[in-house]
Amino acid sequence: MRLKIPFIAILIVFVPILLVAQPTLSNLNSDTDIEKSEQLTRDDIVRHLTTFSESSIQFDNRFQRTFTEKPGLAFLSSALLPGSAQAANRSWFRTGFYVAVEAASLYLIVDYHNRGVRGERNYERYVDDNWSVVQYANWLVEYYDYHGISNEFIGDLQDMMEGTTATFNTSQDWDKVDINILRSVERNTPYFTTDDLAANNFSHVLPAYGSQQYYELVAKYYQFQAGWSDYNTNQFLIDRAGGTASPFFFEGADRAERFNNDFRVSRSFMLVLISNHVLSAFDAFFTFSLKQNRIETTPSAVPGRQIQFRFNF
Repeated sequence: MRLKIPFIAILIVFVPILLVAQPTLSNLNSDTDIEKSEQLTRDDIVRHLTTFSESSIQFDNRFQRTFTEKPGLAFLSSALLPGSAQAANRSWFRTGFYVAVEAASLYLIVDYHNRGVRGERNYERYVDDNWSVVQYANWLVEYYDYHGISNEFIGDLQDMMEGTTATFNTSQDWDKVDINILRSVERNTPYFTTDDLAANNFSHVLPAYGSQQYYELVAKYYQFQAGWSDYNTNQFLIDRAGGTASPFFFEGADRAERFNNDFRVSRSFMLVLISNHVLSAFDAFFTFSLKQNRIETTPSAVPGRQIQFRFNF
């Protein structure tokens, strides 16, 4: 007998398959085609089993082939442009999802940031129009007189503020005040509160005009409430709950909270944007890694036909 025992074993395995298998044609490369013959030989089968190459796999596009061979490139592609590797894999739902999240996040980041910028500018104009360092400093002098307390710098502040009146024009009012003298008084000024409980000295000194801290503090801490134009300057007790603060103080606080919240929302959508890049990248990596691992070879041979390798994704 011409056939050797190992080849007989191969036939024992494949003959039942050959008898029941439905003949199918595949698009193998020309270098692996078998010419039609009346009988398959051992060399025919062995040659097809040993000459399989990646060129037999059917891909929709060259990107799909590249990403399947190198999932790391799929990771990088979707990390840079979410949904790109999913599009190469013709996974349109995932592509649409990542692209939609990307577009929405970018829009909302810019939109809420711009809202915050506009709100901040409007708030700063509101403070400039309604808060005066002159009124605040004059109130502080009277605060010392009302409570009969002393401070080594209060005399300098009294001399500086004598005869001054608040105009609520920042360029004029700030020319009348030496900020260093004012701060020296603030550092040693005790709180007198409506509940008559013990209190510490003022917690802050007035920041430089135009600074971010300046605009933040004047509508945040009650020690600065006396600078607002609608404040009752004859009130020299500070309510810890804001009972002595004026409506303009609270309006300023509300405006500051609104524009700061817009900035926070913008930063939140920035995190969504980053997460979208990361999620899309890992999704692409694992999808193509699994695709690579799920390649299955399904040989079928029929006399007079050819051997077919089928790859399921």
